Amino acid sequence: MSRAKISAVPGRCLATVALLAMTLLASPFSHANSLNDIKARGKLIAGVKKDVPLWGYQDPRSGEISGMEVDLAQSLADRIGVKLEVVGLRSVERIDAIQSGRVDVLIATLSDTPERREQLTAVMPHYYSSGVNLLARKEENFREWMQLKNRKICGRRGSFYNRPVTVKYGADIVAFHSLDWATQAVRDGRCSALIYDDTAIAALLLKPEWSQTFEMPMTTIFATPWSIAIAKAEAGGPLDKVISSAIITWHREGHLIRIEQQWKIPATAFLRNMRAVWSKKSPDGKWFCGSEITAATPPECL
Repeated sequence: MSRAKISAVPGRCLATVALLAMTLLASPFSHANSLNDIKARGKLIAGVKKDVPLWGYQDPRSGEISGMEVDLAQSLADRIGVKLEVVGLRSVERIDAIQSGRVDVLIATLSDTPERREQLTAVMPHYYSSGVNLLARKEENFREWMQLKNRKICGRRGSFYNRPVTVKYGADIVAFHSLDWATQAVRDGRCSALIYDDTAIAALLLKPEWSQTFEMPMTTIFATPWSIAIAKAEAGGPLDKVISSAIITWHREGHLIRIEQQWKIPATAFLRNMRAVWSKKSPDGKWFCGSEITAATPPECL
C-alpha cells in the first residue's frame, strides 16, 4: 500500500444511464485540456479525504495522508507518468476544490448525484459504492428509520443525505465539519447516533473499541455509486478519457478488490459485480462492456 500518502446498488441503472447521457451530450469542443498541463507540470494534484480512516486519513502527528483512495490516486499518477501530490479535504470542501482549480481530480468518497453533475464531471464507470446507515450504541435499540424523529443525530457537513433524512424521518441532524468530531460526539453521548456511509461504518466496527458498544442496526438506504470527479469543462476531454480507461482496467484486472483487501475494508458486492461484468465477454469474443465508455455501454457496466 502506498502512503502519501455493501452491497450492490439495485435499481441504479436507469439513473446512471440518465447521468451518463448528460456527460456524453457535453460539447466535445468545450472541454479543457488539463492533461497536457499535468504532464507539463510533472505532477497530478489529487483531492482526497483526510478524515475518513481506510479511505483517506491524515495522521495528526506526521501529517501524512493514507488510504485506499490515496493508493488509487498514486495508481492514476503512475498511469499518466507523473508524480502525485495529495490535498486533504473534508466533505464540504470537495466541490470547491475542483471548481477553483485547487486540485485536478477528486478521489474522495464522492457519491454520484444529479446535483453534483451540475457542478462537475463524474468520470464513468463508477469505482465504488455505498449506502447510508447508522453507527449507534446498542442500547439505543434503533431498528426503523422512523425512530429518528426528533432524535439528535451526528453527521458531516456536505453529505447529500442530510436533508432527505431530516425531511423524511424527522431527524435532528447535527452536521460537523470533520468525521473525527462527529464520531467523538457520538462516542461522548452528545448524539444518539452517527449517520454515515455503511462501508465506513462496517470498517469502524472491525475495531473492538467500537464493536463492543456500537452497531450498524438499520437497513441501508440511499445506495449510491461513487465517482472520480474532474472539472465540468473537462467532460469528454483527454483527462476524462485517461481516468475512465484507468477505472475500467482497475475493475477488469481486480485492482480495486486487491486494494480493498489490503486496507482490510469489508468486501463489497459492488466491486465483485463490476469485476465480473467488466471481465465478461460476448459470444463473439469481444468485451461485453467494450473498451471505453460510450452511449452504447450497457447500464450494468457503469
